[in-house]
Amino acid sequence: MNEDGHVTSPKRVPVQRDRFARLKKQKEEQILKWKPIKIQLAHHWIDNEKTQMSRKMTRGAVHFCNFGENIGCEQNEERPVIIISNNTVNSTSGNVLVIPLTKNLKAKTNFKTGQAVLTKDGLPVPRFQSHYFLFKHKYDFLAFDSAAKTEETTSVSKVRLKEHLGNLDEEDINRLENRVKWTFGL
Repeated sequence: MNEDGHVTSPKRVPVQRDRFARLKKQKEEQILKWKPIKIQLAHHWIDNEKTQMSRKMTRGAVHFCNFGENIGCEQNEERPVIIISNNTVNSTSGNVLVIPLTKNLKAKTNFKTGQAVLTKDGLPVPRFQSHYFLFKHKYDFLAFDSAAKTEETTSVSKVRLKEHLGNLDEEDINRLENRVKWTFGL
């Protein structure tokens, strides 16, 4: 029993402390590894601000983005993103709004059968209303079938954006926009 009168398992507390200490150490190492890369990106921005500001970015374009190291459940590392900000913002700002992609698709399942719910085209339906699936058979520039996570929409500096992979069609951009509106309660 602890000082608050709660029963604690004598074995569990040290194991949890060890696990948390290990996780904290790993996170610290990952952040320290990211620091010089972030400094390099910042220097690149300072050295090339006019070039970065004038980079042509288009709504619906998919680029690799270097998010660096995360805290909590934020997206991290280098991954594809979709530029969702409008082209006026994209042409006048040093930042753009992006939606990160993940290869971890979470499909809705039928409660009774446990099988994935499919569209009339036989494609899986996202489990979360804020997700939108993009498939490699339609967008061959994607390395994997991907989920756009609109709840993770964020502003990033153009200097974080790397290789342009391709562009989404207008239909998918409009569907993504509806997911963004739902996510933000608009």
